Amino acid sequence: MPEHPIKPPRLKAGDTIGLVAPASPLLSFSDIDRAKRVLGSLGFAVAEGDHIRSRHGFLAGEDRLRAGDLEKMFADRKVRGIFALRGGYGSARLLDLLDWELIAANPKVLLGHSDLTALLLAVYQRAGMVTFWGPLAGYDLGRTSTPFKLKWLQAVLCDSRPGLRLPQGPPGRRWRTIRRAGTAEGRLVGGNLSLLCSLLGTPFEPDTAGALLFFEDVDEEPYRFDRMLGQLAMAGKLARAAGIVVGKCVNCEPQGRMRHSFRLHQVLQDRLGGLDIPVVYGTALGHEADKITLPIGIRARLDIEKGNLTLLEPAVG
Repeated sequence: MPEHPIKPPRLKAGDTIGLVAPASPLLSFSDIDRAKRVLGSLGFAVAEGDHIRSRHGFLAGEDRLRAGDLEKMFADRKVRGIFALRGGYGSARLLDLLDWELIAANPKVLLGHSDLTALLLAVYQRAGMVTFWGPLAGYDLGRTSTPFKLKWLQAVLCDSRPGLRLPQGPPGRRWRTIRRAGTAEGRLVGGNLSLLCSLLGTPFEPDTAGALLFFEDVDEEPYRFDRMLGQLAMAGKLARAAGIVVGKCVNCEPQGRMRHSFRLHQVLQDRLGGLDIPVVYGTALGHEADKITLPIGIRARLDIEKGNLTLLEPAVG
């Protein structure tokens, strides 16, 4: 875990955002136009990656083309932020192709979630740069843009003051305490649960020692959660964390033949309830319309009693 990660410059009106597709192809090219309109309403200009309209099987173009788009955006001095259009699958295929020295020499906001977990964590580890778990430009901005989502996106990416308190979710949202009340401090590290597991045993394995670990997932039944949490536990990734924040997991209750089995909250209680650290479930950070943006690598404090997550330092310079 980088001791003093590089903070990219804050975004401001007039800056150019580069759109890339490091994973799956877009469901509709109209997502690009809608995302550009939303970004324009926030005062940003937009530059398109050369291959964001490409398709190569289940990927948005061949690996080297997608990696090339990403490197080009980092090298372009006019581009101040890089937003992924869609997750799906494929980001991890780029990790052995990227020029880490180029990326480290050109710090800028890198934003996405879901499958982008692999890329966000790799840039944080290899380039020593803060990255951002937040809205996908194509889906979250292009299709399901909400005032809550845009408010916290701007708050994290555009404000360089410390002490920003992130909410549990939109008004009325309350998280569930899985393990004891109290506070925990550490650097935010995490992402999509299945992607975290897929990185174990690789050079990009996440370091959770002393970290505030966050994760979520979508379309995973409770028994699969149990398997993945068991894998993280056996790898020592849960007990070593300072605290754990689990996002609201969409469409993750038992179905079909398993519909009379354990509910998700029971699995979380079983796997996480015995840890001697604060653990909460239900934060708006995953595959739902309203979500906060979390900076990977920034020190934060989880306060269960007050019901907030506070960034102890600015995420941008």
